[in-house]
Amino acid sequence: MKKKFIPILGLAGLAVSGLSAHAQINYNDGDLILAFSQSGHSDVEADLGSIASLTSLSGGSTVQIGSFSSSLTTAGSSLNSLSFSIFGIQNNAAGSVAANTSYLSTQQSGASPNSAPNDLTGSRQNTLKSTELGILGLDGFGGYNVNGLLPWSIANSAGPSVAIISSGNVNGYTYLAGSFNGAPSGFPTSTTSSTFASGGSITADLFEFDPVGSSQKAVYAGAFTFNSNGTLDFTSVVPVPEPGATGMLGAAGLLLVAFRHQFRRNQI
Repeated sequence: MKKKFIPILGLAGLAVSGLSAHAQINYNDGDLILAFSQSGHSDVEADLGSIASLTSLSGGSTVQIGSFSSSLTTAGSSLNSLSFSIFGIQNNAAGSVAANTSYLSTQQSGASPNSAPNDLTGSRQNTLKSTELGILGLDGFGGYNVNGLLPWSIANSAGPSVAIISSGNVNGYTYLAGSFNGAPSGFPTSTTSSTFASGGSITADLFEFDPVGSSQKAVYAGAFTFNSNGTLDFTSVVPVPEPGATGMLGAAGLLLVAFRHQFRRNQI
């Protein structure tokens, strides 16, 4: 499938240009955050823009979000044995998405999406929410400005939508997510191989966790693919036909075949 290139929030320019150290990043409710981490190096955190801008893409389409090679090099990170996670929260209801809906990525274990994990209990949902908003530097329970400036980006910006943060920063991804246990199997990460830079890719499935309790399954929301050249792609969900629709199509096909047979017999 041919990729369609779309720069999201200026990420396309990260590989070739950087902004001043005082550049600002504005976070909006419902944005997805990408966080890279590697032992001994600073975290690289990026605002990927709204979840809706990706999940609303036509089914099965793949878009390239941008390149992170330059930012990772600045942080001293290698593409080999590099961990990353993608997460987000819809704090306020928007369209068909309920308030307190969370998104987490998990490393894909095969050629097809992972089985959907269970949704979270109310207490775990709150823990996940507070951890995510803690990484963003926002107070999830006292309220916050939806268009507020991300505090961690003020002095450490590496580009229009990327920040480099010390792994020891108490508001950073490594510090907060490293001890987080509110998500399935802990705060999920995807990790590249020790020879990843030589070629290849790694895929992380994105799941939507609705605030409905653990008796239901999370919803598959698409997949991110990180490539050995430092680029990140997103592939939207391929719609599955409804059973009834499939049956109707099958019946229509049989009628068409029968009609063609009858037509041929009449021509004899």
